[in-house]
Amino acid sequence: MRILHTADTHIGARQYGLEQRREDFSSAFASVIEIAIDRDVDAAVHAGDLFEDRTPSAEDLHETFQALHTLREAGIPFLGVVGNHERRRGVQWLDLFARLDLAVHLHADDVYELNGIRFLGLDYAGRRDVILPDVEADVLVAHQLLDRVQPNGELSLEDLLGSPFDHVLLGDWHQHEVWNERGTLVTYPGSTERWSLDERDPRGINLIDLASGRLDRQLLTTRRFIYIYDDEDPLQGIDARRRQMEGAVVCVYVGDEGFSAREIEDHARERGALAVRVRDRRPEEEASDEDEAVHVDLDVGNLDALVEDRLETMELSEAARNVDHVIRDLETVDSNVDAEVTKLLDQLTESDQPDTPS
Repeated sequence: MRILHTADTHIGARQYGLEQRREDFSSAFASVIEIAIDRDVDAAVHAGDLFEDRTPSAEDLHETFQALHTLREAGIPFLGVVGNHERRRGVQWLDLFARLDLAVHLHADDVYELNGIRFLGLDYAGRRDVILPDVEADVLVAHQLLDRVQPNGELSLEDLLGSPFDHVLLGDWHQHEVWNERGTLVTYPGSTERWSLDERDPRGINLIDLASGRLDRQLLTTRRFIYIYDDEDPLQGIDARRRQMEGAVVCVYVGDEGFSAREIEDHARERGALAVRVRDRRPEEEASDEDEAVHVDLDVGNLDALVEDRLETMELSEAARNVDHVIRDLETVDSNVDAEVTKLLDQLTESDQPDTPS
């Protein structure tokens, strides 16, 4: 059985506020579907963050429906889990696609069998301790960070290598990684478009033979990103790449105080660049007032993780943490949040009352 493994397609990401970049992310997903059909795989497996956020636009949904419909017409099932970006309260987009017979939402307690291969899925679980499914299966699909790619990751690679699963197909980390030892293949396919400037390697997907464990990479054709480093004259560096500049995203690292961000941006745009990002590597005291226009990309990625890190630095009471949990827990329907918080506060008030003598 041969499968295509992808993740972190982030459909709907309007990077730099540009419609062209939104189209790029959608086109990358369409390319993945084309590869699945061309390579005649038995299944396309998506390990989370299909969408950039929980409220995709009508255009994003329409294009995704079209791609999944094309895949279904080719007789190839689409199996997936929910990532942190698209996660909603209650019904997930993946559940909607499943009801329309366009996808299978894999779960941790319900084995999905295809051609004799048993699949389980773990939706994104935040910074809470992730418990591996206690169910026998051949393939685990999960949207989680490993401790090998991020020190405070939710999953331990050591635990996965000692797990009963033959294959662990992951999402959430945007670079391609693979570990294959002790009879277990653990891999990230990486994102399908450059979601941040730091994602410099070519984007691609995994093609995996589940019988032999062989993994092949197929690269995607995505928008060109050009990097000009601070050991170069930025204007000369742009001119030297002029033939590649048309429609490219250009990232310039500034180390020389002789150039302003606006000057660099204008120079690249005049030569056809779609977008220009300038990162200032000079000491803060050397930057001029003109450089206030320098763009700073905040690669937020996991907002839940950032919130948790901040909460850990605050001396919150257990009651405050309970209230925070109710507010941010996507299992709680929006209309019920006020009632749930009120119930908590009532319980706290009652527990603080002195005992009434009988």
